[in-house]
Amino acid sequence: MMFLKKLNNIKILKIFLFFSFAICLFSISTSFEDLLIFKEETIFNFKVLTNFFRHFLVYFCLLSLLLIMVNFKKSINFKKYWIFYIFLVYLVFQIPGLLLTNNNLTNISLITCTITTVFTLIMIDNFFTNNEKKILLLFLFITLSLVFLISFTPKFIEFLKGGDIFYGVHSNSVIYLGKSSPRSSGLARTALIIFILINLFESFSLKKINILSIVKTLLLIAILLFQSRTTIFLTLIVIALIFLNQKNISLKITLKFLLFYLVIPIIMFIILSTLNSKNKIQNTLKEKSDISIFEVLNSNKTKILRNISKDDPSSGRFGDWKEILDNFSYKNIIFGYGVQGDRYLINQSASNGLIYALASSGLTGLIFFIFFSISVGFKSLKIIFYYLKRSIDNILYSTVIIVLGLRSILETGYAVFGLDQIIFLTFLIFTININLTNINSNTK
Repeated sequence: MMFLKKLNNIKILKIFLFFSFAICLFSISTSFEDLLIFKEETIFNFKVLTNFFRHFLVYFCLLSLLLIMVNFKKSINFKKYWIFYIFLVYLVFQIPGLLLTNNNLTNISLITCTITTVFTLIMIDNFFTNNEKKILLLFLFITLSLVFLISFTPKFIEFLKGGDIFYGVHSNSVIYLGKSSPRSSGLARTALIIFILINLFESFSLKKINILSIVKTLLLIAILLFQSRTTIFLTLIVIALIFLNQKNISLKITLKFLLFYLVIPIIMFIILSTLNSKNKIQNTLKEKSDISIFEVLNSNKTKILRNISKDDPSSGRFGDWKEILDNFSYKNIIFGYGVQGDRYLINQSASNGLIYALASSGLTGLIFFIFFSISVGFKSLKIIFYYLKRSIDNILYSTVIIVLGLRSILETGYAVFGLDQIIFLTFLIFTININLTNINSNTK
């Protein structure tokens, strides 16, 4: 009872909710196996203990959130969050597949992480003010920036030396406590989200900050270097929306915009790529080797997601999709194969949100996932359309939803617990609060 009485202090509640959000974010890449440390062969060290608490605290937060929601049930407008409940139903339909197949039951921990994230964000939206929710974005910005810098810097150094490090390679990293480091496509996405967040912060302050303009240009250069075609395409959409939202578009403004957002990034990309090619040739001559990037990536020395072929525009995704569908048994069509059903079927990421939803939750879960995605996507498009030339922050909130939604066509994205999902759901609490009623009445 003392615990519940303390929760009546809204300040303490807000601190806990912020803590819960941080735990969900930092729990990415952990699994149920990280809890199994009380074994004779376990050697306790910083990495083992940190991964243990990163995952264990998710369960602690979930239990606490349930107690809080019961205690504050009269203060929460539960009807407002119906779209989140649709997403939760999609998650629930991933459980039967775990019970009906030989899929690893411990994968349910991913659902636990997502449910904790959803409940945390619902409570944050209900108890935080608009300015306090912006602090959440600042925390997300700082975290993403640190992850990006830690991951990008060594890759960039290797690239300048002539390495092919900017294409799809990933490995277990000491920096990330023995977990996989972000891949190039993931880092490209992170750079784009940071780019959008900077533009959001500028809209909050109502002025352009020169140093941030330089940072944005550097982020665009990085996106080009990662050569993620999906992210480059999405970046162009974001840039176009930012440009179209400007109220006073003159020749001078247009040229300046093109210079910082397109011309300089492209020129720097060409210069850096040329330097990379020059050093690569020198390295090849020294080693007297003519091994191609595709041979290197497909060798046993480098861990990659899938084999890469010069003639495959999807980088192996089409083959994975076909293999998942070929291995999918009709007896599992209703509930699928449970959480991470894609990996159960082909030991590989589906790299497509819809195919992941089908493999993990069958037709039942897929229907709810599609309904959720269409509902959220449709409102986001309406916000972008109606608030163009009016409110750049509302446009950027919705743009993140659209960007991650489109990304889920070629990546698993927000269909499974991870950074995409947390970012997607975080920005969803902003878009659900955007009112279209007044604009709708003005357009009649």
